[in-house]
Amino acid sequence: MTAVQIVLALAAFPVGLTGAWSPCGFSMVETVGLRGDPDGGRTTFAACAAFVPGAAAGGAITFGILGALGGVVHGAGGRATFIVAAAIAIAAGLLEARGVRIVPQIRRQLPESWRWRLPLPLASGLYGVLLGLGFTTFVLSFGVWALAAISFALGSVGSGLIIGLAFGIGRAVPVVVLAPLADHPFGIRCTELMAERPSLYRRARLGDALALAAVATVLLTSTGATAARTLARPGADPSVAKGELAYQRGSGAAALLRKGHVTRLNAREPAIGASRLAVVSGTDVVIRDLASLKRLGSTHARGVDSMAVSRTRLVIVQSKNGRDVLKAARLTPNGHPAAFHRIARTIHPARIGHPSLDGGTVAYGVAGTGRSQLLVQHLKSGQSHVVLGARRAELSNPSIHNGRMLYVRAIRERQDPTFTTTPSLDYRLVMSRIDGTHGRTLYQLRSGAGTLWTTALSSHNAYVTVLKGRGAKIVRVSR
Repeated sequence: MTAVQIVLALAAFPVGLTGAWSPCGFSMVETVGLRGDPDGGRTTFAACAAFVPGAAAGGAITFGILGALGGVVHGAGGRATFIVAAAIAIAAGLLEARGVRIVPQIRRQLPESWRWRLPLPLASGLYGVLLGLGFTTFVLSFGVWALAAISFALGSVGSGLIIGLAFGIGRAVPVVVLAPLADHPFGIRCTELMAERPSLYRRARLGDALALAAVATVLLTSTGATAARTLARPGADPSVAKGELAYQRGSGAAALLRKGHVTRLNAREPAIGASRLAVVSGTDVVIRDLASLKRLGSTHARGVDSMAVSRTRLVIVQSKNGRDVLKAARLTPNGHPAAFHRIARTIHPARIGHPSLDGGTVAYGVAGTGRSQLLVQHLKSGQSHVVLGARRAELSNPSIHNGRMLYVRAIRERQDPTFTTTPSLDYRLVMSRIDGTHGRTLYQLRSGAGTLWTTALSSHNAYVTVLKGRGAKIVRVSR
């Protein structure tokens, strides 16, 4: 988890705890604890065991959906959304610190009939879901509204799920701690103090205010870019699928990183997608099964500079006779390539970069004199369009996955008016929608710190080659 996600979880937990002061919280202690039933010990513990995952699931549903909706509406993350989320946290924290009456208030109770119609463990699990959802019963903290708005503002499903799980567990803890003691003097005394001393609830809200202040601080001091972890050194040209990483080693040979172990391949230019592994061996492109590395098929292709593979397609870039050619071929269900057909061509100095495949869609970059473009083409229909183009920045090496696109943007920081020095470039790893909108920076290298090169994208992480001097490494950052 990132620092932002950690502090969000640490804030969501006490906000969930504050919900214990609701009428539903008190009734859950009595219901799950079977107050007045001396023989309900085992049933109570079974009910508690069902209540916790139910509450966690409810929280994950609410805040995960809000994060997903934010991603659809305005994209994920970015400096501007961090500032908006911080402003929300500050406003809610001030309201909590002042003890302002919760508005709007949701005056709903849990359905009592479940207790009598269903087995208690099942009813408790469902009660936990309703409490975890956050907005189906009384709201006892502005933190609930703030966390919902922050989830939407950040536009990250991952952050929303983390908030929801922490919130749901926070709502469950008081119930599962006090329910087994419902008939014990200590448990009775605790519930009496909570009900009779409003100052305890007031202190809980002050705790929420401090937690929200911590959230605002971390959001305001974060750049929106996450820390990078080196996965392979030396290493370049990453390709990812099914949690495995294929890449080019410094020696020019291919390698496969799976479950922490590196397997060297007697080939070059590796690419993986779905259950396929494609490598260049001599003058042939060989398709292998990713799990077993068994050879499935091959095709003759000279001068392959880079390629990409999916379950049904193979795409290669060939450079010869002063031209770059992008070609695609279908793969049979058994992994045998059909004949190639050309889908793009450039004449040097314009060059085609490393391609990326997601099913039957290919993305690639074209860099020419004074202009760079990122293009997406649907291989089935043949329709192609420019997603992004720039003259004052360099766009390169797109990777696509599930409607998202990762690419490198190099921005010229300054230019010597006499043109006697090399322009200074600031490299950024950017993720956007596949149409190029709502881009946000995941990783950044200041001028002189190195060069960002080829990329790869998975459901949870982004990968990029970092070049510095004569060395190359592959780093991973969270999406």
